[in-house]
Amino acid sequence: MSIDHAVADLDAGTITRTIRIEAPIGTVWTALTSPEHIATWWGHPSEFPDGWRAGSLGHFVWEDHTFPVRIDEIAPDATFALTWGDLDTTLEESAAATSVRFTLASEGDTTTVTVLETGFDRLDAAARRAAMDENTGGWNTVLDALRDYTAGRATPADLQAVR
Repeated sequence: MSIDHAVADLDAGTITRTIRIEAPIGTVWTALTSPEHIATWWGHPSEFPDGWRAGSLGHFVWEDHTFPVRIDEIAPDATFALTWGDLDTTLEESAAATSVRFTLASEGDTTTVTVLETGFDRLDAAARRAAMDENTGGWNTVLDALRDYTAGRATPADLQAVR
């Protein structure tokens, strides 16, 4: 199933999007889980002093701010999961930390990527709606950038121009 845009379920507190990428699963996996590639298509540099492995703590940088990230699962060519929190906090301090799971599936020379972000249900109704509106738009932007980057349709300069 392919969803052309991110879908928010306010009651469940989840955001989901599935995209098809015209690139082999190994190419998509490398772009999804390598800091140098993430910094290009997502637009956020990352810092993980202990490296990229399950349990590693680090952060993404966004406009001179950081938001904390913990890598929860890495199953090559299959699943990448993380938990992230509010800007300029730790995960323990973050009232709005959510979990993100990327699931990859190979379909010949194409790859299907599904992202599921959960945890918004812990927020009150107004905060939930605001956070989910912001992140729904974000998933549309970054997953389009991932698709273009891995399918070779965008250069790093092209990706920076849309941010």
